[in-house]
Amino acid sequence: MMLSYKNVKRAFLFLTLFLNFTYLSIAEEAERIITPDSIYSLQFQGKLLDAKKLSKAWVSQVKSKFGSKSVEVVIPLIVSSELAILRKEYQTAQTFLDESIQIMDNSSGWLYPDYGLALNYKAYCLLSLGDTYKAIPIVNESEMIYTKTLTKQHPDYNLCIINRAIIHLNLNEFEKSEEYFNQSLSSYNTNFGKSKVESTVKIEWIKNLQAQLYTKWFKPEKANKILEEVQSSLIAQHLEKSPLFTDMLLEIGDVFLLKNEYRMAYTHYDDCKELLEASLGPKHPATLVAYFKIANTLKAQNYFKNAISFYEKIISNFDVNNSDNNVYVESLLQLADIYMMKGDTKNATNYLAKSQEHNYNKRDLDFFYLKVAGELDFINGDYISAELKLMELISLVRQEKVFFTRHYSDAVAVLGSLFVTLGRVNDAVNICSSELRFIKKRNMQGGLSYFKVKLSLLNAQLSEGDEDINLIVQETQQSIDSVILNLNPNHTLLIKGNNILGKAALKNREFDLALEYFEKADQFAEKQGIDEKEYQRIEIIDCKGNIYLAQKKYELALAEYKKVVNTFDNTSIYKPGIMARIAYVNSLQNKWPEAEQLILEAVDLRFKQYDEQLKFTSEDEKINFIHYSSGVFVYFYSMMASERGIKSPLMRAKAYDIHTNYRKYFLKEAMTRKNKIEQLNEYRNSVMFTNYAENLKHLKSKLATVNFMSKSERKALGIDTYMTTDRINNLEKSLVYATNTKQDSLGIKKSIKWQDTQKSLEEGEVAIEIIKLKNINKAKESYAAIIISKELKSPKFVPIGNARLMETDLLAIYNRLTTPHSRSLVMSTNKPKKKVNPYDYYWKPIRKVLDTLNITTTKIYLSKDGIYNGINLNIMKNSATGKHIIEEENIHLVISTADIKTKTQKKLVSKDILLVGNPVFQHDGTSGEGVSRGVTEEATSDSDGGYYFYLNNLPGTDTEIKNAETMFKKQGWNVTSLSQFQATEENIKGMKTSPYIMHVATHGFYLDELQFPILNNPLLKSGLFFTEVSQKENRELTDIYDSGNDGILTAYEVKGLNLKNTELLILSACQTGVSEISAGDGISGLQYAFSIAGVNSIIMSLWSVDDAATQKLMNEFYKQWFETKNKDIAFKNAQLALKKEYPNPYYWGAFVLIN
Repeated sequence: MMLSYKNVKRAFLFLTLFLNFTYLSIAEEAERIITPDSIYSLQFQGKLLDAKKLSKAWVSQVKSKFGSKSVEVVIPLIVSSELAILRKEYQTAQTFLDESIQIMDNSSGWLYPDYGLALNYKAYCLLSLGDTYKAIPIVNESEMIYTKTLTKQHPDYNLCIINRAIIHLNLNEFEKSEEYFNQSLSSYNTNFGKSKVESTVKIEWIKNLQAQLYTKWFKPEKANKILEEVQSSLIAQHLEKSPLFTDMLLEIGDVFLLKNEYRMAYTHYDDCKELLEASLGPKHPATLVAYFKIANTLKAQNYFKNAISFYEKIISNFDVNNSDNNVYVESLLQLADIYMMKGDTKNATNYLAKSQEHNYNKRDLDFFYLKVAGELDFINGDYISAELKLMELISLVRQEKVFFTRHYSDAVAVLGSLFVTLGRVNDAVNICSSELRFIKKRNMQGGLSYFKVKLSLLNAQLSEGDEDINLIVQETQQSIDSVILNLNPNHTLLIKGNNILGKAALKNREFDLALEYFEKADQFAEKQGIDEKEYQRIEIIDCKGNIYLAQKKYELALAEYKKVVNTFDNTSIYKPGIMARIAYVNSLQNKWPEAEQLILEAVDLRFKQYDEQLKFTSEDEKINFIHYSSGVFVYFYSMMASERGIKSPLMRAKAYDIHTNYRKYFLKEAMTRKNKIEQLNEYRNSVMFTNYAENLKHLKSKLATVNFMSKSERKALGIDTYMTTDRINNLEKSLVYATNTKQDSLGIKKSIKWQDTQKSLEEGEVAIEIIKLKNINKAKESYAAIIISKELKSPKFVPIGNARLMETDLLAIYNRLTTPHSRSLVMSTNKPKKKVNPYDYYWKPIRKVLDTLNITTTKIYLSKDGIYNGINLNIMKNSATGKHIIEEENIHLVISTADIKTKTQKKLVSKDILLVGNPVFQHDGTSGEGVSRGVTEEATSDSDGGYYFYLNNLPGTDTEIKNAETMFKKQGWNVTSLSQFQATEENIKGMKTSPYIMHVATHGFYLDELQFPILNNPLLKSGLFFTEVSQKENRELTDIYDSGNDGILTAYEVKGLNLKNTELLILSACQTGVSEISAGDGISGLQYAFSIAGVNSIIMSLWSVDDAATQKLMNEFYKQWFETKNKDIAFKNAQLALKKEYPNPYYWGAFVLIN
């Protein structure tokens, strides 16, 4: 289309007029004077981006007029920083401030008052971003400027006061912070109208900050009162769209959140979000903070989908130049936490890793990371790492005296579940009870943290079995009702609550009710999208499977287990257990080939995991981990006890391998570890550096003294069980690391196989392992023997009898042989129903098989387990021949048949013998004829948990020791005797060298159960008494604890003794050979402890011993040993000689020799 000349002319005139008008508008804008008031006006109207645009124009205007480096530019830059602060653009604010400071450095110098103003704003930015320690010297410098120029009375100095208040707030020094805030408010009121910064530093701003203080200080009522004043004031000034109003809304939301009023908190956060989105847009850092608050509230209520959406908005809109790194990192951690709760370990791991790729300076995020990482390890079945991380969090919070962090409470809740899983129920109850008391002091009942810890406590109490189940059910239901009311009717805590109710019903054998609760728990899990491999769901699957097994609904049980078996890889601690369960169900369904293959694979995988996952753990951690991850072996033994299991050569061979390798992980590894640590510290001693092994032993001794103290005594000493045990574990692990034994986790080259034992046997020699076969049905637990000899092509499996019968009724009959003058703690009072012979039940099944196989037995190596540790087979009489076993069999007791001939007699470096006896227990000389050595009814404990031991003196041991001294001196031995007040625990521990022979004659003890154990370690249940035990009333409590010597030498402490050159130890005291009959792993009692200490052979007693008979037995043994040079022959000859004089086995059969 062609334009006419007239149209072209009109267009040209219009364009000319438009350009002239535009030029005039730009010129007017350039010439217009911009003032701070005009900018603040826009800011407080909520036109934040317009204010930002105008401030930018002002800076450009002043630079154009005066030059970019002129001091006149300082004011626009400072005002721009003020506005950026109100918009929470702290990095942008710092850019303006740094530019202004550089200008002043090059013009006015640092004493120019605006320099102090700029420093204060910079400090505030750093404080808002969590860089408290960077801010402190800046505030100090600003104060110096005011002191040297305008004085501290100047209105602008109030910014220094405010910053001081925030510094102390960030450091949790709340009283000091409150003092500064009050001072700031007073300064504001005194100087109102005088300050150049009052447009920014309004009283409402100060009060918003003060409300933060009271919220963090757990004083919501004070915070609420202040915020009501702020709200009224801002509304009266028509500042409902200002940054001060949005800040106030966030603070009000925080107060409601503190009071666990989640819906009201959400409402205020949402109102704030609406205002910020309108004024700054959805991607602005200030808006992201509102999103963050909303997301946290939704997460607490378990509205995961919406929470995830907000966290992802924060992450996707993160501005590295302006957004708060702390908010970004915490959002990543929150996502990791959510996915972890949902059982999505892959996403949880990814977000956790991303959180560590960015810098942050908020200390609480370190705690959050440890909590998430620890719980993630727990879900993955890595219990050791889980406890390490969670206990690190606990330790840091306590050490730094952090006022409160929810991550501590959450960690306690997880630890409660972890400890229950590991069987440390007492620890779970203690740590959860302590945290609940703390939460109640903070008036935080009804909050998320409270219910997490409360349910963990109830779960622990249910496992402990000491609390009334009905009361637990009642309190659990109350917690469930409160969670539904205050949080979310589909909250994940309802999974745990219904799980507890299901387990309570299961304990009462109310299977249908239990299944109903477990189904409810599963429904809540499904609604929240919780993966089936999340640990609570695994527990539910296990419980449901067990119910179906009890109901013989095998297909239903199998369906439960198969839900998760393929979701784990071979590193998961859960996988072998699930495999074992499926194998067991298959065996019940007569699918033996599949069952056998799967159970063997499960056992091998578990041992492989032990080798890989037990690297550099402390001994206590290792024991607990193995104990409570050994369920796979229970299923194996349950299958082994079946007819198909007994007939299977593969199962018989694996049964032997399991038993010997299981002990290997305890005894042999502990001995190897101890030797390597001692070698390391021998070097340290040679260069006169601290011997950390001695520090470790002393810490353990101190812990052992606390074990027998009452609750009030522990409280008086300020004992922190968790910190103490954590310190011991950490020191021990650091020493293990330092030894650099990285060939494998245990310093042992290979797994033990039955063929290795067979190769070590000579003709006529037999190796027998007694095994307590645990069973998922405790009523079916039994004892069996595995026999290995040169003639056998595979191990022979010999069923012996029902465990419950052998540990109760039959034991009572056996005890008739040992009852004269006996007051043993472990003796049963059950009356036998009929006359039976213990021989027929404890030994005859084994002898019958040996005879059937035509195996010649010139020597029998026997390793005992369970109840066999508490009996002496040699005193049983064969009714067919009228002879005791000692007269018919040549039994050599060993800790493990895998160790046959792997140890030789220690080289006689020096003929040193240490004799210890006749400690002082009664200062009035109380004693008597025929006194028995031991703690029986004389050991008492009060309701406060303290133990009091009333022990008689043992004058007979004085004779015993003196006779031995005379005998050995005649043979040219170097004899050291410790008697009376020299017979102390301190002297035993203080031995500088390891004697070739050590003979201890004193009271011994074994306690079935400790009232309030300081540590869940069976080695604290047995030990020896020395003189200090009678001096408790005359010693300061702190002296006993600090010395670590209370006169009670526990097996726990014995492990640390240096007896590496000791060939023989004689414990001439009662019950020193008794250990826990239920454990089935050979790691309890003095026998185990002295073996780790280095002793080759031990003679120890099984019941309270008669003094006169003991003296004669020991004298005869030493005489025979000098003559035969063979301990085994000498000991047997001594017992046979004593038997002639004292036919009753009580006198001659109390002692056993173990190699």
